[in-house]
Amino acid sequence: MNRLALILPAVVALLARVLTGPHPIDDAYITFRYARNLAEGLGLVYNPGEWVLGTTAPLWAMLLGGGYRLGLTDLPWLATIVSAVCDAATVALLVSLCLRMGWRPIGAALVGLAWALNPMSIAFATGGMETSLFVLVALIALGLAARGSRLPAVAGLSGLATLIRPEGALLAASVVGWTFLADRRQTWLAALAAASPMAVAGLTFLWRYGSPLPNSVAAKQVAYQPTWPLENAFALLIQAGLPGWSTYLVAAVPAAVGVLMAVLGLAALLELVRKGLPWLDRRGLAWQPFAAFAVFYIAFYMLVGVRGVRLFPWYLVPIEPFYLLGAAAGLVRVGGWRAPWLAAVLVLWQAPAIDWQHPLMATGETFGREELMLDVGRGLAAELPPSAVVAAPEIGALGYASNLRVLDTVGLVSPAALPYYPLPPEQVVADNAIPARLIVDRQPDAVVTLDAFAQKSLLSDAAFMRDYRLEASYQAPVWRSNELLVFRRSGG
Repeated sequence: MNRLALILPAVVALLARVLTGPHPIDDAYITFRYARNLAEGLGLVYNPGEWVLGTTAPLWAMLLGGGYRLGLTDLPWLATIVSAVCDAATVALLVSLCLRMGWRPIGAALVGLAWALNPMSIAFATGGMETSLFVLVALIALGLAARGSRLPAVAGLSGLATLIRPEGALLAASVVGWTFLADRRQTWLAALAAASPMAVAGLTFLWRYGSPLPNSVAAKQVAYQPTWPLENAFALLIQAGLPGWSTYLVAAVPAAVGVLMAVLGLAALLELVRKGLPWLDRRGLAWQPFAAFAVFYIAFYMLVGVRGVRLFPWYLVPIEPFYLLGAAAGLVRVGGWRAPWLAAVLVLWQAPAIDWQHPLMATGETFGREELMLDVGRGLAAELPPSAVVAAPEIGALGYASNLRVLDTVGLVSPAALPYYPLPPEQVVADNAIPARLIVDRQPDAVVTLDAFAQKSLLSDAAFMRDYRLEASYQAPVWRSNELLVFRRSGG
């Protein structure tokens, strides 16, 4: 029975992601291009010959590049399948943890099913991101740490996780901190093991790229407009209480309904965690490493939010398994060990956040922008010579489909753009606004942008309007925009 409890929800997770199929978000295509260039012998670069690290997931890029080299050249499908396998393994781990909590097999399987159907997990597993791999590594590391198994080796795995997501540093801090509490003699060894992969990677990046940190980190600090200082804290609190822990749901329901659901859900989650932790203590289960990582993760994004650092939707997913575990601990304490079907509450909690017209995607999520960018990129590849340069503030799908040299006007992979920021407030309608002087100075062959990123900068600049002509426009009602604009250099 225990074996079926492990296998069946894992199979559901695998099928849910594979049957949904790939729907990569724009950022995923940036990593895909790094992976493709690596596999083709050009190095881990976005533009051939330009050694700029613009991805915060280099290990994910290397993994996909290895698959591409072996002949698995459809990177959106490769990323989806790898993520599906990772999420299936994560489901099995969650079921195993619930069995140790005291759930009967049917109850543990239902908890695993909740993650198998989690719309945010499915969205970014099929969205091409590294999220599923990071979640799996985090749960493996924390689970082993809680058991006291080879803590220095676990710390080393946590340090390696920083190459999947930068938040791996928080994972490493959790494991090293737990080592200090559980077996103080191994603390220094664990700290050294955690720091070693980070130090080796940092020195390698410094040697090859000129900086130990991805260039995208610096770019986001200057190119994006500062957010409301408490925006991240508000988003994290709202997310913790929403069905399916999906912030996309807020865009699909009236604001008052969304806030009410979030408040009630957050209160229920906190009460379940309050009841669950003493239950875990009674069973002799170490919950502290899991709680430490969750607290570090939330506190980190609240703190950097005060400095204006933006919280993107896929940053929210790694915290969700810990909400699930906390809720499961509370439910089994309430009586789930006698009534294992009580865990079905966690499955039902996902239902409102699933778009049942496009199962099993998250309600409110759309991919029209990426599909349009892919079409425009293919068109530019057919029209322009291979030596042409395309400037754009959104370089993922466009750059992957065109495979032309890209001038990233935000600066994620083009450091030359950074001196042109910050823009005067009167030139900004939304983030990603393009500095007109950058285009005039660099003279790319084409410029592709949503109109919101050009209204008060490019379109009001006399030199740009003299040098470039509008060649095509496409309807694109997204991010305060109405159209996607394609400009070509006059006489180019």
